[in-house]
Amino acid sequence: MRNILLSLIVVGQALAQAPSHPLDGLTSAEYWTIYETLQKAGHATAETLFASVLLHAPLKSSVLSHKPGQTFTREADVVLLRGNQSYTAVVDIAAKKVSSFEELKGAQAPFVSSEVRGNGEAIKKDPRIVAALKKRGITDMRTVQCGAIPVAYQSVPEQATQRVGFGSCSLTNRTYHSWGRSIEGLTFQMDMVTKKIFKIEDTDVVPVPVADNNYEEIPETVRPHTTPIATAQPMGPAFTIDKGEIEWQNWRFRFRLDPRVGTVVNLVRFVDKGRPRSILYEGSVSELFVPYMDPSNGWNNRAFIDAGQFFSSIGHLKPLRSGVDCPASAAWFDGVTSTEDGAPKLSSNMACLFERNPEGPAWRHFEGGETYGRPTRQLVLRSAAVIGNYDYIMDWRFDPDGTIEVAVGATGVIETKSVAQKMAADHADHSMPETGQFVAENTVGINHDHFFSYRLDLDVDGPANSFMIHRMVPKRIDNDPMRKSIWVTQGAIAAREKDAILDIQLEKPSMWMFMNPAVKGPLNYNTAYEVMPGATAKSLMSPDDPTQKLGAFSEHQFWVTPYDTKQRYAAGTYPTSSTASDGLADWTKANRPIENTDIVGWYTLGFHHITRSEDWPVMPTMWHSFQIRPFHFFQSNPVLELPKSLAARP
Repeated sequence: MRNILLSLIVVGQALAQAPSHPLDGLTSAEYWTIYETLQKAGHATAETLFASVLLHAPLKSSVLSHKPGQTFTREADVVLLRGNQSYTAVVDIAAKKVSSFEELKGAQAPFVSSEVRGNGEAIKKDPRIVAALKKRGITDMRTVQCGAIPVAYQSVPEQATQRVGFGSCSLTNRTYHSWGRSIEGLTFQMDMVTKKIFKIEDTDVVPVPVADNNYEEIPETVRPHTTPIATAQPMGPAFTIDKGEIEWQNWRFRFRLDPRVGTVVNLVRFVDKGRPRSILYEGSVSELFVPYMDPSNGWNNRAFIDAGQFFSSIGHLKPLRSGVDCPASAAWFDGVTSTEDGAPKLSSNMACLFERNPEGPAWRHFEGGETYGRPTRQLVLRSAAVIGNYDYIMDWRFDPDGTIEVAVGATGVIETKSVAQKMAADHADHSMPETGQFVAENTVGINHDHFFSYRLDLDVDGPANSFMIHRMVPKRIDNDPMRKSIWVTQGAIAAREKDAILDIQLEKPSMWMFMNPAVKGPLNYNTAYEVMPGATAKSLMSPDDPTQKLGAFSEHQFWVTPYDTKQRYAAGTYPTSSTASDGLADWTKANRPIENTDIVGWYTLGFHHITRSEDWPVMPTMWHSFQIRPFHFFQSNPVLELPKSLAARP
């Protein structure tokens, strides 16, 4: 295999395009250079797997001072796996040298595809598994699908030295997929390197559901009063893309597709009266925490750190479909990732960019018998992350008024548990505790959470910012027959990290703002951008739960840290079999100063999911979002002079 890969290097380099900016994603030629460099240094042997190859974040000062045409440094962070040993390396791509290489002590590489997908046959050949399945009346092994996946937190001693997978089986007969066909009561733990099972638990025998789950063959039915809706741009899109720089109305920004965190938006600016003003240096998802709420055998270990655990080899992003995910008129972007052999893999349609008409006003007012106003439109940058059973549609939406809306649409297939009971019992007093809801006969969707941590490196009019909390405080009014109380605002600057660990409290509302202490607008206010929460959630699990310790960022809705290029992932860089000694909750113990310096915000977008019958066999898309919006950033309403019509003009 290695010789085949090497023979393709010349072709790959010929087809690759050189990066035009320090923040561009790694190209196929660069992936080949990384592979060759590590091989020549003796680090990429025939037994070595490439668990992670990511762009090494360049110095922020170098990026901000970069001019078109200038040369720039390109480095890669690489994690290698050889048996049970994990190694980390930094490769200087231009110099073709390994800058650093060391064994990863006390941490493990993320799991690669061959570890997770390559153990099914070995599992089904284990005589204990065969016997357990036979006890359940299952003898046709061709219809059985078994697998083992890692658990992020350390829950068994073997994880300290071995790559441990926690496994189960399901059936695939009369279905295209095994979701909804779990074989309950049979679980096991295995060494993912040797493919040997070292522990089996075989408890209750539960029949496997037979309810139809083939959403793939659901016939298309035209509903009454359904007529075509078309959005046309006869003069083409209003945005332009030049060497990775996107321009739309007053917005200017770049983005790259990262194998670990998906879409990374960079250098977001707004042109105000001809002057580009900085807003966001970098924004992306940093981690995703999905814990399930069933303590029974085979479910008590299901608490996933999805981004950090499962991104390796080919990444989370999956191709978008024209007419379903994005309009046919969208601009489409390909992505390049690394396989576990170190070779680049090109995937098409991994992101799209399009304009849409929200069918509403940017502003309006009725006065003197006339309605005044302007229509709005929106620019959407979209990708889709697929992690196991869930699909997440990830949007960055840019509005003409300077607002950025960040949204996640959850869809896909929910995880279900097979139960002996056919359907829900009639408990009139609703006193029975429930860990899930019936979604089909003998099929229960387990309650669970979704917590996304967004890393937001806001640079409002420059890198040196302060974090201001505008609290709304009740005030008593005495000796006034007309009023007894009002509320007033009290602004406070967060001096240190612990001052900026915040929760949404309806009885104690506040606004969260990144403010530039050195820049003031015409009305003498410091320019600022507000992070405006949407409907969200916080974890209900106990802080001493090993699962919660690793996903501790979910305990609060907002955090602020000093900028540190090494602190990029809310649950830590290496969450596989982690002891939870890295990540937001650990970093902020230092209580570092965050006033008038380069700071980063971490917003938790979360939701509790009590499943319902409408979520089966495939879940309708459920959206959650938050906004990053200007506050005293502009002199006045920035969309006053929008055109009166969205119709194209020459």
